[in-house]
Amino acid sequence: MKDHKVHTSELILNNHQEFVDLVSECWDFHQNIFGEDSTWSYYKYNFFSLAAPNALAYELFVELKNLIPDDGKWMQSWINYHYPDQVLKWHNHDWDYHGYISIVPHDTTTRFADYSIVNEVGNIYIGPGHRQHEVIVNEKFETPRITIGFDVTTHTAPPNNMLSLIPI
Repeated sequence: MKDHKVHTSELILNNHQEFVDLVSECWDFHQNIFGEDSTWSYYKYNFFSLAAPNALAYELFVELKNLIPDDGKWMQSWINYHYPDQVLKWHNHDWDYHGYISIVPHDTTTRFADYSIVNEVGNIYIGPGHRQHEVIVNEKFETPRITIGFDVTTHTAPPNNMLSLIPI
């Protein structure tokens, strides 16, 4: 059995333009709060807090929460809003689980060492953390590639500077 899964979100498929608008609006909020050069601000906010109190965001949160293994306790999530020259190269997430939600993935593939995921609108990928991966641009695009990344931890710890963590 695979140790990762890709779920197709009917919620995103049935409300795609609303999600594009919501995440784009949240990205604008993010830019106003953190500034233009804020690529690495993921630990300072959580997408679901930024999108609150939007009903679709809440429904997506519940859908995601139900996909996360039962031992998950805390989650951080952030917006990836990238043009072809900004997609992420090989990197890792030092968390128990990592995943992403494809809102506008364009023609891209997420490559891991042993497998690849063809990104499609509505896909929610979740797998183990600590796994190197990168985004491959299969065909150039003119509008931003929009995904929501997330990490999950199964551990509790004393409070720290991770303003992005919310309980699940």
